[in-house]
Amino acid sequence: MDIRAIGERVRTERERAGLNQRDLARLAELSQPTLARIELGTRTQLTVAELDRIATTLGIPLTDLTRGNPVRERIRIAARIGQAEPEATAAAVRQAVDILVLDDRLDQLAAPHRAPVTTAPGLPDPGLPPDAQGQGLARTVRSLLDLGGAPLADPGELAERLTSADTAVLDFPAGIDGFTITDPVRGVVLITVGSRAVAERQRFTFAHELGHLLFGDGAHSDAVSACRTPAEIRCDAFARHLLAPQDGIRAWLGPAHGPLDERACALLARHFGVSLMVILIQLQHLGLLTATQVDTLRGPTGAQLARRYGWGWQYECEQEAARTQRPPRRVLERATIAYRADRLGIRALARLEGRDPEDLEIGLADAGISPCPANIRHADLGRLLTRARTSEEALPACPIPTTISASSTR
Repeated sequence: MDIRAIGERVRTERERAGLNQRDLARLAELSQPTLARIELGTRTQLTVAELDRIATTLGIPLTDLTRGNPVRERIRIAARIGQAEPEATAAAVRQAVDILVLDDRLDQLAAPHRAPVTTAPGLPDPGLPPDAQGQGLARTVRSLLDLGGAPLADPGELAERLTSADTAVLDFPAGIDGFTITDPVRGVVLITVGSRAVAERQRFTFAHELGHLLFGDGAHSDAVSACRTPAEIRCDAFARHLLAPQDGIRAWLGPAHGPLDERACALLARHFGVSLMVILIQLQHLGLLTATQVDTLRGPTGAQLARRYGWGWQYECEQEAARTQRPPRRVLERATIAYRADRLGIRALARLEGRDPEDLEIGLADAGISPCPANIRHADLGRLLTRARTSEEALPACPIPTTISASSTR
């Protein structure tokens, strides 16, 4: 095994766990200089016991340090994510990949698995314009789930219900609204959105990414660009019609609606949980607004409209909730089951929830959730020693290596 590669993995996993060298060394019962040499790959001998203590402290399998994790190498994601800097993109991707890595580990721990990801039937004619394809698929989904023209409570939950994909709200750097990431070997799909986006943008991103999944676009990232591809156009249309269906808009307005001024459009946006611009586009497609009227009405933010028309405090509460990280519900449930069975450490669970390990442990205990160690049958040491002496007389010795040396890596 490559000691330098092992050291790099130790450093990477330590940073991913949010620990400095001093903290990890203390928790793994090592000196800080020893850990520093391990991470640099300059320690000539490295025992499996030391690596095992490090892995246990970090809440990862020992093989993640000795051989690396195959999930990180096989995931699929589009290379372009918004207009963010490469470092921000890498940080966002790491968060999503960490969830798939944990999910793969939960498979190995025999935690209950989920149903395979499926897609909705009845895709529209691919020969139609992209906008018409998006509208047609949105109608199919609404009909399939018997939604009528009502607003959606949670597009993320709808995506989980419809496809069995996982969804999450994560603390992405600014400039990254969301993306979909896939583990092709296990058939696991994770749709993510950033917690720094406003609530209505999060809802639109969930719907947009769901469109890519249903259309079979594969791993894809949402990006704001001057050149919108046909796939982007149809998924934007899908999101608009899924969140703010034309039938629902007509029903809300009624047959004798008044002038569509800023207040009326703001109330529509509030009703369907979308941005003002989404409503303006839908109204223009319905022939209820002209392009000139849309240009006149566009501009105010959701926060400005909320303060102008009487729901400012509600809007602020909704934005505060949107800023809260939300791990995938099914992954969190499986991880909690594994923690209760004493198969997953509190640090791994806390990292998934974005919580302090001690606070989370107290909260779980208050909910009656504590690790239940399996009953261990202790061996009769005297009998084992007697058997070992008898075996030594009949068989040649076969030592078990407990040390990884630098020479063994050449």
